[in-house]
Order: sequence, then structure tokens, then C-alpha cells
Amino acid sequence: MRRTTRNAIGIAAAGLAGLCAAGAARAQVETRSNAPIDITANEAEVINSKCLAVWRGAAEALQGQTRLRADTISVYATPKGVGPGGQPACGGTDRIVADGRVYYVNPQQSARGDHAVYSASADQIVITGDVVVVQGRDVARGDTLTIKVSTREARMESRAAGAGKPGRVRGVFYPDQKGSDAPAAKP
Repeated sequence: MRRTTRNAIGIAAAGLAGLCAAGAARAQVETRSNAPIDITANEAEVINSKCLAVWRGAAEALQGQTRLRADTISVYATPKGVGPGGQPACGGTDRIVADGRVYYVNPQQSARGDHAVYSASADQIVITGDVVVVQGRDVARGDTLTIKVSTREARMESRAAGAGKPGRVRGVFYPDQKGSDAPAAKP
């Protein structure tokens, strides 16, 4: 049985939803940006027959102030029939897979895990493996973070269950001392 908590981890959803598609064989790191995407790695491989681009070795995708880092970033495009030369014609991004020391950082929050998958058809991002999400001083931890991109709803899960068991979902949230989330006081 998995232990689950649902809370204000929309802290990750707003930024992590930025793994959405941006055209053929390209990934958009930040959904609200038209800034160019700068991807670097030790090597890159394009496999047209599979509509796949793989960036290996300290792969990093930057767009504006948003950064996705992992050992490997694989971008799968949607096959769209046969193109010139008998090769598959590839459409927009269907899925992005980040493996090994995955970090997603923007000015508001950061998240890390061992593996992350963005799926356009499922409209979700799933980060697994010692997941840590940070926004300001607030921190949430668990084994799996699932984010519904369109609604920015998030669910953190853990394999541990039972009071006092180590490894359960955990969040440490600091109240806003300035009251910026509260309605302004009347003079």
C-alpha cells in the first residue's frame, strides 16, 4: 500500500509543467516562454527511424531562466506517416525522458529526482527516485511526484506506510511572515 499526500506542491507543477512540447523533435522547457532553447551535452544522437533525439552526458536544456539537467535527455516525437526517402515523418514532441541526476530549476522552485517523464498524451510529468521539491524555504520529499500539467495538480507518494516509519512523504512549510498570501488589511 502506498502512502499519499496532496498539498500545495503546485510549487513544482508551475515550473515542471514547462517540459511541454514546442515543435518537431524539440522540447519546451518553460511553457510561457518564446525564448530560444539551448541544449548542450557531451553528445547528441538523432534516430529518425524512431523520431528520437538523445542528448547524453551532462545534458542541459536552458530556456530563459529555466534549466533542465540530467545525465541523459531523450525527446520522442510523434510519428506522422512516411516522409521523403521512406523515413518516418516526425511531428511534435510526444514524450521527454530525463534519466540520472535529474534537476529542474527556475527562479521560483527546484526539483530533483533520479528519473522524469513528461507525456503529452497523459498530460503529466512523473518524477521518481528520492524526489525533493524546494520553493523558498519550503521543502517536500517523497518517492514519486506526479503533476497533471493542464491543472497543475500534484501528488507526492512514498512506498513507506505507517506512523513513525522513515521514508514517508514529508513536507516542511514555513508560514509567510509578511502575510503576502493573506488579504490586505483595511486601514
